Amino acid sequence: MNNTQIITSEQFTKRLVSLCLRSGLSGMPKDEADQHILLKSVVLLVGDPGPLTEKEITEKLQVWLTQVCVIKNFDRVTLRRWLVDTGYLTRSSNGTSYQVAKPGPFQDLFEMSVDQIDILETIQAAREEMERRKKAYLEKSRGA
Repeated sequence: MNNTQIITSEQFTKRLVSLCLRSGLSGMPKDEADQHILLKSVVLLVGDPGPLTEKEITEKLQVWLTQVCVIKNFDRVTLRRWLVDTGYLTRSSNGTSYQVAKPGPFQDLFEMSVDQIDILETIQAAREEMERRKKAYLEKSRGA
């Protein structure tokens, strides 16, 4: 991956929306930058509430998988494994608790303002904009 170009909050948001709402993912994308955008979005959604039980982290990952980015053939266990393996989440030695890694791996890939993005709000606004455009297109095509 090219570590010389920092992903801005605008680039992050645009690519996250593209990946989650337009591309129809059937697994983690092959592009490493896209992987980091998705993984970073998960930990932004999880937040920094301190240690979470396995049940609590699983619930948060399920929210991401149902409300942010539906990925075919990808479940919360697989997502949790990706997050731990890449260092975005840390797991206690006995495997009973998880915590968002701070400052986080690959932090140098992202502009600091990326940490302020509200993932659910961003995705919801993008859905609304897509619906607005679809409605406008349909009205125009009907000659309204």
